[in-house]
Amino acid sequence: MTDEPAPPLPKPAPQTRRGDRPPPIGSAFFRGGVALLALFALATLLWQLRPVLLLLFAATLVAIVLDGLTRAICRRIPLPRGVALGLSALLAASGIVAIVWLFGAELANQINHLAALVPGGWDDLSDIVGEQRLNGYVDRLAPSGSNIFSIVQAVLSFVSGMVSATLLAMLGGVFLAAQPATYQAGFRALLPQRWDAIAVETIHAIGLSLRRFMLGQAISVLFVGVTIFIGMWLVGAPSPLALAVIAGILGFIPVVGPLMAAVPGVLVGLTMGGDAFWKIAAIYFVVQQIDGNLVNALVMKRSVKIPPAVTMFSLFAIGVTFGPAGLLLGGPIAVLGFVLVRKLWIENHLGKTID
Repeated sequence: MTDEPAPPLPKPAPQTRRGDRPPPIGSAFFRGGVALLALFALATLLWQLRPVLLLLFAATLVAIVLDGLTRAICRRIPLPRGVALGLSALLAASGIVAIVWLFGAELANQINHLAALVPGGWDDLSDIVGEQRLNGYVDRLAPSGSNIFSIVQAVLSFVSGMVSATLLAMLGGVFLAAQPATYQAGFRALLPQRWDAIAVETIHAIGLSLRRFMLGQAISVLFVGVTIFIGMWLVGAPSPLALAVIAGILGFIPVVGPLMAAVPGVLVGLTMGGDAFWKIAAIYFVVQQIDGNLVNALVMKRSVKIPPAVTMFSLFAIGVTFGPAGLLLGGPIAVLGFVLVRKLWIENHLGKTID
């Protein structure tokens, strides 16, 4: 009998810890389903809160304007930011009150006069184009069962509702401008830490682009309003101030806004007879050409340059999503979307740059 070493015992199989085991297939499907349901619920909630989101964006624009005024004051006068912000809000409110006090009563009278003239201009246009053909155009463009007068009433009710929304947006803008760093830090806290740098860069780019865009739009609106008023006054058109204000407000809507602004002026020109129609149409055409090709080219050269086709289809999507109120803010919303795509997708994800 030989002394041979006993064969080594087999090593016990390593025990896998519970955390090292691959998750069951059913568990992965369950988590994926829960994530999809959560995304669907979030999308549904955001869809229902569209008016609130639009109001928040309007308040953000007010805050950007106030922040720009505050920075301008601080560059010239060594004041604390809080004092400069209060002075900016006071100047803005004083300007609005002064405009309403100086022109409010006259503007209201001219708007009432203009509202009385528009149906007559519509009748004249019906005689020229043909009532059935014109009504057919309106039926294709307007909602079912509506006519031009119901559309005008809807526009008036929309404007009255916009007044309260504007006041709320201005109040919210003051609070946002008072503590911008606090709100930015709160937003960044919702994002992963690795996104912090790109979030700061994107927020800065959005603020700068919107500030330049709003400044350019303000100059453009002022130019359009003043020139339309002078032109209407020279040709003797009724309610020149009302026509100028309408042209200025609708000037905030890129591409289609100037065309919409010309409609009431052209209808008024039809009621005046003679060659007034052609003079008024020529005034709107010349003003829009100068504004689009000269004024915008000068004041918007440092702002975001969005191709006209992209702007037009963006406005269509914004109008479908947010309604008429979204069209008034369509330009800034398009700028916001353009900057987000450029910073987050093109530059950060694809690593490319665009001019």
